[in-house]
Amino acid sequence: MSPRIGVALGILAFALLCGCAGYRGHVQGVTFTSHDGIQLAGTLVLPERTPSPVPGVVVLHGAEPATRSFAYRMHANVFLERGMAVLLYDKRGAGESGGDHEAATFADLIEDALAAIRFLRDQPQVDPSRVGLNGASQSGWFTPEIAERAGNIAFVINKVGPCSSFADTVDWEIYNEILDEGANEESARQQVDVIRRIWAYSMAPTPEEKQALDDVLRAWAGRKDSSLPETLKPVSPAFVDRLRYDPTPYLERATTPMLYVYGSEDVNIPTADCVKRLTQLRRAGRPISFHVFEGAGHELGGVGITGYRFVQGYEELLGAFADEHVGRKPKQGF
Repeated sequence: MSPRIGVALGILAFALLCGCAGYRGHVQGVTFTSHDGIQLAGTLVLPERTPSPVPGVVVLHGAEPATRSFAYRMHANVFLERGMAVLLYDKRGAGESGGDHEAATFADLIEDALAAIRFLRDQPQVDPSRVGLNGASQSGWFTPEIAERAGNIAFVINKVGPCSSFADTVDWEIYNEILDEGANEESARQQVDVIRRIWAYSMAPTPEEKQALDDVLRAWAGRKDSSLPETLKPVSPAFVDRLRYDPTPYLERATTPMLYVYGSEDVNIPTADCVKRLTQLRRAGRPISFHVFEGAGHELGGVGITGYRFVQGYEELLGAFADEHVGRKPKQGF
């Protein structure tokens, strides 16, 4: 290893350690049980020097088999610094939680979140009428449903949360992946159309459509720009379940204050489409707001020499919104 590489790796390790700093509060390891008996492992953190009962926040996950890792911990600290309790937990099938991540449906993840809300509301130090949700990417699809079903949720904050159907959102991500692999825009659009047909077939298979798709995939198989499978592959029941998910009904009757935060350069979530949709919902009287950080991607941050950092202004934006909707006065300057 060259000295230059060694120094670079040392800086990166230091940055990651800084990004993984501890919670700013009193930490308790906890477990709670979801609807199907699966036990979920979490961390309950209570703010320092704040009289009970305090507001609370449940921090939810992205699409990965997420644990209580540093990015989620950093979100927790945003709320802890403002005198709010926070519950984080390892996602179903990840870390110390039970269950199967690959087999988990959105319905399972929603039930897990509802169990987390009930657990947090049952804590004697927490005001059950002032509990909010912090979603991230995947969980942003179903935070509107969670808020409606849980009732009396103080606020929802969604970091890069989708606001249209699963299929309409994921095809944007796939389109950008195909472009990244070297296809031109027209080819990428055509391939996404084929993928959408495969998804439709997965939800309602027929022999005729299988034959038609086999023919289409054979035609694409010899092309250098193709990212499509050469043959139809089985789709898991969990993925079929996700294909059917659409948050629109919950957004159209939302009564919980919601903040969606995006990056203008996100290749996973179609920011422009989300802004258009949320603007329509806001004009229709839904209590929804949004903010776009120019130049930011899906993570809304990254690792530097001082550790992982969100884009400038992100933490202040979240903290001020949460403060406003749990009846606390925001810190000066927010």
